[in-house]
Amino acid sequence: MSGSSLDGLDIAYCEFQYGSSWHYNIIVSETISYPEHWLIALKDMSGQKGEILIEYDIKYGNYIAEQINSFINQHKLYPDIISSHGHTVFHNPDLSYTFQLGHGQTIATKTGFTTITDFRIGDILLEGQGAPLVPIGDTLLFGEYDYCLNIGGIANISYDLEGERVAMDICPANQLLNHLSLQIGKPYDENGRIAQLGKMNYSLFNALNNHPFYSLPHPKSMSNQLVSQTFISIVNKSKANVQDKLYTVCKHIAYQIKEIVKKTSGKNILITGGGAHNNFLVSAINYETLLNVVVPINDIVDYKEALIFAFMGVLKSNGEINCLASATGANRNSSLGIIHSP
Repeated sequence: MSGSSLDGLDIAYCEFQYGSSWHYNIIVSETISYPEHWLIALKDMSGQKGEILIEYDIKYGNYIAEQINSFINQHKLYPDIISSHGHTVFHNPDLSYTFQLGHGQTIATKTGFTTITDFRIGDILLEGQGAPLVPIGDTLLFGEYDYCLNIGGIANISYDLEGERVAMDICPANQLLNHLSLQIGKPYDENGRIAQLGKMNYSLFNALNNHPFYSLPHPKSMSNQLVSQTFISIVNKSKANVQDKLYTVCKHIAYQIKEIVKKTSGKNILITGGGAHNNFLVSAINYETLLNVVVPINDIVDYKEALIFAFMGVLKSNGEINCLASATGANRNSSLGIIHSP
């Protein structure tokens, strides 16, 4: 899969077993950094004409297949299926569409393995948000945690509420932080060291918190376009220096997480995703929420979402439910994904 923060293409070779419950193992994993031409292409893809989108859907499918074949050969692997999320270019459930780049049939044909793709559109057609999808994995693989928080380009969370698993996108995260870090020549703020040198800018903090997204009811999801067109604009308009902006955005993320968890009585929170490596941000979340924060030391911290999309592929291939309506707002649970034979 590829996330909105454009860190690279995540590949994880996973094994799943079922006894009285599901068990998982990430056997080998890797993030392949994008070459510059793919970084530029993916950043600009939402502004391209339809013919270019079709062209790059195939090209990106070929790119994914090439990386998978190299990964398989390097590690001498024998997968049963490939489960590919692709890279989200558009996500607008209010207008009933979403689009993930990375042509499924291309991947299946070029790798020779059955490939499952297009995990989001089926839920949107059932009047859901098409996101978040990871709560099925949070429930069946990580049920020992009261909250599962993933901090990627956008932060999202899932937890049990009155016997159902609910989930939502919370706020922009690494998309904002990386946007600011690039202004001083760094791809990201390692360990939050730059943010830690800053101070709160209350004008910016209040402007971010007053965004209309936060007043929307659950279920809700946040598109990359919403972040780039509104949140980044708010940050850019602020006259604060980059250090203060990074500090304030971290505090904003922690505050919005607190606003979600304060409504329930959980005790622990699992934090994964790129933002889990930002020590200042994790400390801010701990300070705001007063929860027992768990940041895994194994591959789960970076590959939990890849693991869960692999798991969704397993459930789909077994004809089992892999999407919870309680999380997305759809009119029923469903088994999402399109299966492509090689």
